[in-house]
Amino acid sequence: MTANDRPPGPPPSDPGPAPALTSSTPWGRWAAGLGLVALLAWAFRTNLQTLYLHWSTDPDYSHGFLVVPVALVIFWQLPRPAGPLAPSIWGLIALAAVLGARSYLYETGEDWLETAMIVPATVALVMALGGTRAIRWSWPALCYLTFMLTLPNKINLMISQPLQGLGTRLSCALLRLTGLWVMAEGNVINVGTEQLEVAQACNGLSMLMSLSATVAAMIALVPMSTWKRPVLLLSVIPIGLLSNVLRIAATAWCYHRFGAVTGQKYAHDAAGWLMMPTALVLVALQMQVLSWLVVETEEPAPPPGQAGPMGLGRARAGFP
Repeated sequence: MTANDRPPGPPPSDPGPAPALTSSTPWGRWAAGLGLVALLAWAFRTNLQTLYLHWSTDPDYSHGFLVVPVALVIFWQLPRPAGPLAPSIWGLIALAAVLGARSYLYETGEDWLETAMIVPATVALVMALGGTRAIRWSWPALCYLTFMLTLPNKINLMISQPLQGLGTRLSCALLRLTGLWVMAEGNVINVGTEQLEVAQACNGLSMLMSLSATVAAMIALVPMSTWKRPVLLLSVIPIGLLSNVLRIAATAWCYHRFGAVTGQKYAHDAAGWLMMPTALVLVALQMQVLSWLVVETEEPAPPPGQAGPMGLGRARAGFP
């Protein structure tokens, strides 16, 4: 039988790249989604309680309360995908694998890794409800969820102690440049007859973590050129260090002018409150300087479904 002698009929259907779950009504999808969310909340209830305790008691991670609301805002601001979202059975398989890994980590006592499984579990949940298209659409919001996690204790100690010493040395250098002669003994700055201790809580780690979360949200929500995004991320560390050094130097000058009692009572806490506004001002100044150095020409907006990174249009940069 030749191709022309083949009996009429519909062409064979394409099985597609991956199996998908179907639901008869949208309400069925919503019910399935809410059921999976409830399952994850129950499975990770102790880990969520641990995170809440960290956010409530550790100033380095107090920004954790805002991570999920900001991630939802990022998700809401993303352009809607051009095609429909279809549930995928591979998402359920991935979710089962993540829950199995979480059980193994619980049995082996790997507390931090067990808690970190919240993020891949959320990714698997999104894949189960919307397929890989949903992952490609919502990846900025999913990546932002990593800011809810704390650093492992080993890494925390590895970072905080060098930051404490570096902040002390840089603050002494700045104070000498501004006309106040000081001497450092370890992490204690001798300001005349007064002593200013750069405690572990003043090492600037809290500034780095909070500023990183803030800059990441700015990168995802504020339209800007693609090349500016990594520049802003890389600037988080020097800007956080500079803000902490300015805080220590301002406190030392208050110790010198008004004494240790008044400086500790008023200047120390006030300087701490001003760290984040100072860092945000420095970030704004950096963006302005970058705009002066690089002249950008806007390209035509991409067609729907072909938006640039994070759903934003592209801009071509050139040096004047």
